[in-house]
Amino acid sequence: MEFPGERLVLRLWETITEKGIGSLLSPWQIRREGRARLDIRREEIVALAQAERDAEDIRSGRKRLEDGGRLLALPGPSVPISVQIAQAPEARPALQAAARIVSDNLVADALRKEVNVAKAVLAAEAELEGDSQEPSATHIDDDWIFRWRDCASAVSSDELQTLWGRVLAGELKSPGSFSLRTLEFLKNLSQQEATDIAKLSRFVIADIIFRGDEALLNTEGITYGFLLGMQQLGIVAGVEAMGLTLTLKSLKRETFARGLVSYGRVLVVTDDDPAKQLTLHICQLTSIGRQVVRLGTFEPHEGYLRSLGGSIRAQGFKVHIARWQQLTETEGRYFDAEEI
Repeated sequence: MEFPGERLVLRLWETITEKGIGSLLSPWQIRREGRARLDIRREEIVALAQAERDAEDIRSGRKRLEDGGRLLALPGPSVPISVQIAQAPEARPALQAAARIVSDNLVADALRKEVNVAKAVLAAEAELEGDSQEPSATHIDDDWIFRWRDCASAVSSDELQTLWGRVLAGELKSPGSFSLRTLEFLKNLSQQEATDIAKLSRFVIADIIFRGDEALLNTEGITYGFLLGMQQLGIVAGVEAMGLTLTLKSLKRETFARGLVSYGRVLVVTDDDPAKQLTLHICQLTSIGRQVVRLGTFEPHEGYLRSLGGSIRAQGFKVHIARWQQLTETEGRYFDAEEI
């Protein structure tokens, strides 16, 4: 393979093969060695598209899956079961017809689910290909991977298949990143709720929402009512009344130093006094909220970051805004710093 995420991709295929997941992709897994990845990906996508068409043909009665696994094209549309039963002189032919239709529907449904899972696996592979992180020594829990398969099998839209691919990729890199409760949350998430979470995510910095600039938040639609809705959904906590107050201490012994990261940006807060404390008026992400927000790729709100930086500076700290590069799960570096 020889690409940045090679080890992670190999771990992905080892994981799904071991658990019998992604059966439609098995023929291409063997051919990955020594073949151009894009060529294989194209073959997979074409095959999955054909499988989707076959599933629809089986369900609509245009094709039938024979016992030997061969698809047989039928001469005309199937007669609805209600008509067959009404015209059948005996009960047995009607029951046989009903059984055939039920069997075809089960096959079509199972095939559709396999296609959905396969597409989510390919989305996970695409997510991992450019990631040079080493695979975790810990493997994905069996209960987790089977729950993931059940959730991914139920979605047919490209957007949701990509979402479940990101979930699998994130769990593969760091097992335990997404709880079973979070999988259930995502399974029941509506499109509008997903849109609202994405709207909120631009204002997340270090897993908190700074509420010191209510006018700016209101202008962007992050109103008190909106935050209450996010709290009822289970994404944030501490919205009522004046919310929560967060006190941060220094991460160094010699001087005060803290970094507040928001995607590709960071506020670097410093002071000569290591005993000094930073106080912020906030609401915070819940455990599920932190996991869900991690799935998206968002642009931080620059005006919001600078407003927060100004509030911190007013407490006597020196504040710089800089670009941020995440290197590992827990470490990163900043550059191009500008004092606020």
